[in-house]
Amino acid sequence: MIGQYVPRRSPLHRLPAGVKLLAMLALVTFLAIVPRPAPLAVSALLVAALFPVARLRPVHLWRALRPALLFAAVLTGFYLVSRGWPDGARAAIGPVGQLIVGVLAGNLLVFTTRATDLASLAGRLLGWRVELLIALTVRSIPAVIAIVRQSREAEWARGRRASLVRVLPTVLIRLVRDADLLGEALAARGL
Repeated sequence: MIGQYVPRRSPLHRLPAGVKLLAMLALVTFLAIVPRPAPLAVSALLVAALFPVARLRPVHLWRALRPALLFAAVLTGFYLVSRGWPDGARAAIGPVGQLIVGVLAGNLLVFTTRATDLASLAGRLLGWRVELLIALTVRSIPAVIAIVRQSREAEWARGRRASLVRVLPTVLIRLVRDADLLGEALAARGL
């Protein structure tokens, strides 16, 4: 989810990161207090309606919703198995609705807010060390993906199947080396 910013010119993109984060937290808190079907449905529709306002395509809404649907199905199944029908279905409405609305709202925040803006906000609220930690984490995600991709491509170029067993040692060595270099650079700056 982190680093999935989608650049657009929209009212939601122009809002400050703090306002969007506060709105998301208020919505999730409200739904935790009032987990009833009507507020959950209205909230889900409202958040889904904000996707076009943010000039995000339906594929972005689907990308946000797809992982949550699996968890929602498992959670609903758990309630149905443990409580039976119809009590399990009624009991699942609150948690499943909260999950879906929370995931949609979180993805809307990430799609419309640069990771650097969120890291900067965290730095202002929690200190520069937290900002640095978030920035390094966000930077490392694409770096790890690139290292895995390069290692797999190297195995394929050698004519071998790029299994996890073959790729993992190379990936780990490169990650440790990169982490060591980053540690040395931070130590040289007194961090």
